[in-house]
Amino acid sequence: MNKLRIFLILILFSISLSAQKYVQVWGDEFNTPGLPDSTKWSYEKGKLRNNELQYYTVKREENARIEDSVLILEAKKESFDGADYTSASIISKGQGDWKYGKIEIRAKVPGGKGTWPALWMLPSYKKYGGWPSSGEIDIMEYIGVEPNNFYFTSHFEGVNLPAGQHGSSGSGSKQIVNNPFNEFITFTLIWTPEKLEWYANDNKYHEYKKPADDYQLWPFDEEFYLILNLAYGGYWAGKNGVDDTKLPHKFYIDYVRVYQLQDTESPFSLSIKPFEGGQVEVSPEMDFYPEGTEVTLTAFPAKGFQFIGWKHQSSANPYTFKINKNTTIMPYFKDMNQMLTNGTFDETTAPWSFYVNNSNNSAYTTAIEDGKFVVNITKSPGVGWQLGFQELGFAMPKGNYLLSFDAYADQAKTMALNVSKNYVDWDTIISKSVNITTTNKHFEIPMEMITDDENVRLYFGIGNFTGKFYIDNIKLTKTDIPTSIYDNSLTKGDLNLFPNPAGSTFKIQLPEDIKYNSVSLEMFDAYGKLVLQRMQFSRSEEINISGFADGLYVVKIVSNKHSFSDKLLIKK
Repeated sequence: MNKLRIFLILILFSISLSAQKYVQVWGDEFNTPGLPDSTKWSYEKGKLRNNELQYYTVKREENARIEDSVLILEAKKESFDGADYTSASIISKGQGDWKYGKIEIRAKVPGGKGTWPALWMLPSYKKYGGWPSSGEIDIMEYIGVEPNNFYFTSHFEGVNLPAGQHGSSGSGSKQIVNNPFNEFITFTLIWTPEKLEWYANDNKYHEYKKPADDYQLWPFDEEFYLILNLAYGGYWAGKNGVDDTKLPHKFYIDYVRVYQLQDTESPFSLSIKPFEGGQVEVSPEMDFYPEGTEVTLTAFPAKGFQFIGWKHQSSANPYTFKINKNTTIMPYFKDMNQMLTNGTFDETTAPWSFYVNNSNNSAYTTAIEDGKFVVNITKSPGVGWQLGFQELGFAMPKGNYLLSFDAYADQAKTMALNVSKNYVDWDTIISKSVNITTTNKHFEIPMEMITDDENVRLYFGIGNFTGKFYIDNIKLTKTDIPTSIYDNSLTKGDLNLFPNPAGSTFKIQLPEDIKYNSVSLEMFDAYGKLVLQRMQFSRSEEINISGFADGLYVVKIVSNKHSFSDKLLIKK
């Protein structure tokens, strides 16, 4: 082999190594005193899982705060919303989601019987179904009842397991240092398309290699988000009881750092994905950026829209970061008239997620076809609520709403439709049944919230179906029209509208003593928006509605003495 050839091979090898360098893409050093950074972290709320004793509070410094450049999660004994203990769990969902990389967290656990601090990850979208089908990665778990042991585990559905069991790969109990509650330990997860590796203080403690291209064994090919929490009691940490004399307990987290591999050498590209609802200013704006260049993105929402955040990155606006790899960012602008984040499925199903009551009697795949969300159910549980998809964690103040969507399926079946609490007991607030046919139809479902709720979930239960289920254009809009205006039949009201249902035109018949030239006409769509207004018209005039979409409308006639209204169904 000649010297030139050797030299070229060494250059290529050097380039390859440099392109595999881990660079930081996200993190929090917890340098600002007070509550955790709201552009990076949100909160879990309530008593959530594992029979744990604590109530997770929201934006409460008694349970989550930053002091001396350290995040403190504190469990306390105190009465709070029906619970006897409080604590905190903060999550990066939507503001920090990743697929593959290196996650490094330096933390000090609390000792004491009953403590259960954890650093872990859950899937952002639950593509493969509810837990454990879409996976869980426990970067670190510790229970005070085993004072010197740590656990490093992954959870997944598994194959051919008895009912009630799931697959997992765990390290078992591992001792890192004596009395770990006295010092900080650096926990590291390295996650690649081929394997998961767990480290503590740079020593490797566990590895799980991808067995096959099967989500039941490897669901770790989608975005996951971080959870930092301090639980108290529960099935595991409370197996030998708890010791309240040691309360309060504090879980200290010094920093969180997320790294990903560079795919090329510097300079790097910055791409902004297509979006609607606003504009984005990039500063500095360059074709390519040298490594470490600081870039600021500023979002300007259009009228009627609200900026939500930069998908998987942050909700800060402006958002400043360093470019260390080829970067693609998607801004989210939300129509302020819509309660839901994504009901058109043009690019992604996010943030919709799946719920599966029992993975042993359900099987499905999802896809986006021609802008429609398609669920292909190959094993049906036969019960509507036992399999379905949902959007979680949005507010619905007291009032009237209209839910609309287009849907059809391979089989005509009944779909369960619910609005329920997204916390504590998950109680149902609104329950409906919808008959889905094999022909694509537009549905408008009235809903009434009798009280405010800041954290609900909207659930479409399709466990009755087998084959493909199609849905698109989901909208949930607050309206001033009371739900009583909607019913399954068009009963005669104050007006005589004909024909009704109408196609491209309709007429209005009024009592003889009412003169047409002394009345005005207003027509409202199902969301309460004024769509047609006429100050006067002749008795024989046909009202042109050819430009209006199919659906339910309210027609109102106002004279100087009287007001009349009725429903009009437009059906082309």
